[in-house]
Amino acid sequence: MPKVNVYLPDALADRVRDARLPVSRICQTALTQALDGAAGAAHETSATRALPAGLTLTPPANHHVAAILRQAYALASASGAVTVEPVHLLRAFLDEGESLVLNTVELLGFPAATIRAALGDSPAAATTPTEPAASPATRAVLTAAAGQATTHASAVTTGSHLLLGLLRDDGEAGDVLRRTGVTAVVTPAVLSALYHGVAFGRMLPERDADTAVLRVMLHDVLDRLDRLQKRLDATEG
Repeated sequence: MPKVNVYLPDALADRVRDARLPVSRICQTALTQALDGAAGAAHETSATRALPAGLTLTPPANHHVAAILRQAYALASASGAVTVEPVHLLRAFLDEGESLVLNTVELLGFPAATIRAALGDSPAAATTPTEPAASPATRAVLTAAAGQATTHASAVTTGSHLLLGLLRDDGEAGDVLRRTGVTAVVTPAVLSALYHGVAFGRMLPERDADTAVLRVMLHDVLDRLDRLQKRLDATEG
């Protein structure tokens, strides 16, 4: 079985050692939960509204991605386009404005306003709206997003997965992300770390993890009682 080093502060290491905790089993439980125990996390809630006609995602879209896809179709329709392109997805991604990954991108130094400016003005409204279909490029973006979700063993396709698909686009959307420097910082590794970090942060601790914490706390209490008893014994002697 491969060995992984776990580094602890001196004080915590002493307490863990004194408590004789099963460190390997506890770490395995925590890591397993972080990787695949987040199916019930809020950011993995499936969309409750249907996606645009003729569009499916496996794993299904979460509510942020579903909103982005509906907005992208609406943008394409309003401009008279016959196809929904990745650039429509990117505009909708910026307009939706509530996904965690967009907030993260902004914190990394890429404000939505800067990316929006690089996209240029929105297309003028058409006299007659259309009923657009997803272009091959858009389907490629969505396929990449769903593939990343599958790699993460995610129950749904999230905003971070969709952004990864957009980063791989060879057209206007991908070009804007490259020109603004997003692709140089927001890499697949960063998005993967973001996904797993959020999953771990939102998961509910399982019984094994709770038991480990309680055992450490109980050991601390017993240790204090033992020291108090020794003082009392010394006083009585």
